Amino acid sequence: MDTAKKGTIILTSTGLSAEPVRRVAVKYFDTLPFKSVAIVTTAAEGKERNKYSKLAEAQFKELDFNIVDFIDIETNPQADFSQYNVIYVCGGNTFKLMKFARQANFDKDIKSLLERGGVYVGVSAGSLIVGPSIQIANEVHPDKNEVQLTDFRGFNIVNFIIFPHYSSDLEEEIKSFEKRNNAKVERIDNSQAIVIEDRERR
Repeated sequence: MDTAKKGTIILTSTGLSAEPVRRVAVKYFDTLPFKSVAIVTTAAEGKERNKYSKLAEAQFKELDFNIVDFIDIETNPQADFSQYNVIYVCGGNTFKLMKFARQANFDKDIKSLLERGGVYVGVSAGSLIVGPSIQIANEVHPDKNEVQLTDFRGFNIVNFIIFPHYSSDLEEEIKSFEKRNNAKVERIDNSQAIVIEDRERR
């Protein structure tokens, strides 16, 4: 069940890079009393040195965010997110992200953010982890499970499985996954986002 109370969840494939997604995100960012973002780099190869991490940093600075910080919950599992009203979780390896997010009790940080009226932006793997399961990352166009994760449960902050980077050539695989797992998968391509505001899908 959706546990978002006052905040907004924006689930994307490529973050703010697609103009339609950026426009939607900015609408929510502009309602915030101050602009501070934590960019979580845990899943990204090279962490804050990753080109997409650097791109996100530049995009938030362009949007006049006063505080733009990188946080890695693998090396800093006790990170304090209370000063941020946006958490932006970079894409990368879904299994690695889920492992360290679970160890850091990152779901509590996300829920606290939403209670404060903040905005959670998931990018690819960052979108997957807030659903009930990341199993699809093991079966359809799979990530490498280099951390040998065996528990594929997600945080269940939203009540649907999401498949980012959707393209029609993957449709049969996704349908097969849905049938095998008796699940409904929400598909988003690289220019789309799913927005949940005050527990309501927009």
